[in-house]
Amino acid sequence: MSQRAAKKKTRQTPNPLFEKWISEWLKEATDKGLEVRHGYQRALSSLRKCPLPFKSGKECLILKFFGPKLCAKLDKQLEQHNQQISTVSDEGIRAEISKTTKDVNVLKPSTSNQNQNSIISLTHNDIPKNNHTVVEKEKIVMWPNEFTVVLLIDTGESSSLRKTNVDKVISELSALNVIFEMRRLSVGDFAWICRDRSGRELMLPYILERKRLDDLSGSIQDGRFHEQKFRLKQCGLENKIYLVENEKKYHGLPISHLQQALANTEVIDGFTIVRTDNHLESMKYIANFSSILTNMFKDKTLTTRIDEIDSGYGNSDIVKLISFKTFSSSSAKNKNMTVRDMLIRQLLQIRGLSVHKAFAIVEQYPSPKSLINAFRRSGNPLLLSNISYGIPIKTIGPAISKTLFQVYSANDNRV
Repeated sequence: MSQRAAKKKTRQTPNPLFEKWISEWLKEATDKGLEVRHGYQRALSSLRKCPLPFKSGKECLILKFFGPKLCAKLDKQLEQHNQQISTVSDEGIRAEISKTTKDVNVLKPSTSNQNQNSIISLTHNDIPKNNHTVVEKEKIVMWPNEFTVVLLIDTGESSSLRKTNVDKVISELSALNVIFEMRRLSVGDFAWICRDRSGRELMLPYILERKRLDDLSGSIQDGRFHEQKFRLKQCGLENKIYLVENEKKYHGLPISHLQQALANTEVIDGFTIVRTDNHLESMKYIANFSSILTNMFKDKTLTTRIDEIDSGYGNSDIVKLISFKTFSSSSAKNKNMTVRDMLIRQLLQIRGLSVHKAFAIVEQYPSPKSLINAFRRSGNPLLLSNISYGIPIKTIGPAISKTLFQVYSANDNRV
């Protein structure tokens, strides 16, 4: 019993200060019988379930039950705390506060339903400056307030909107005063472009994939889930959003399986996960998102070649983007892929083989030929089982290794 108690005392938590402060506010609200205690309780539970460390209260907006007021209160408390430790030599606390973490996403959407007008929080410093390494052939420059932000809605055969009444989507977005256009997208369901008066277009670095629960379940079962994530990562747009729409009647994989897949997508892949309760709420989210992007970028200078601009604007006012043509070619299913990309695509067709496992394998065996030769030389079905990947570190495992041994040894002359 004492050992269990000791373990509880030493429980590692990524956000000890935030947990401490919210617990204190919860106790105070409970003692006074305030209704806000329920909000604190839900927020504390949500924070404890999250494996990510946060550097500010604002970053907590990605968590459920965290609204702008609570996040602002945390930032104010954090500021006071930092002022105190600046005069006290407490390196242990200072190290905890300054602990760095992976920047999961530039935007921090809130899944709280408390305030639809604050469903996304973006600041001036959130705008990415060099978010890709694509070299554009055409030099495009768009000056501040001389372009329009347009929401693009996918019309492709695989679009999730084909399972929804498209007329309903158009009607809802029109009622919400969204400037949009129906267009075939090579990946994703929604994206945003800036279009100037001459018709030139640049892609804003955000792309959204919308999934209903049944579609999410089906995509996991047939392998589309990993293949779509792979193409989203290749599309050249830095910020990937997975919008998951709940359903009253759901039939598919256990919810726990879906939650695990989404957790991996957020923590490991770096996607932003947004959950909505119904279709209308999804459209409101997208409409609000479009409005905020318009306000954030309207005063910026947009270009494909940031180093060639000679203007009076500071670097913070210049944003490097890619063209719609480059976006389409980068993420198209039939684009000219490298041998490495082709191998990754092949590996993703194997049941149970995730994107992370595929990348770990091609790091050591970058082509089908190298993988085939390795299996032939070793004759060992467990050759790949100890290849590590992910955080926390995991291994490929014997089952996947045996399966790949059978697949890539099939052309052996001895067979």
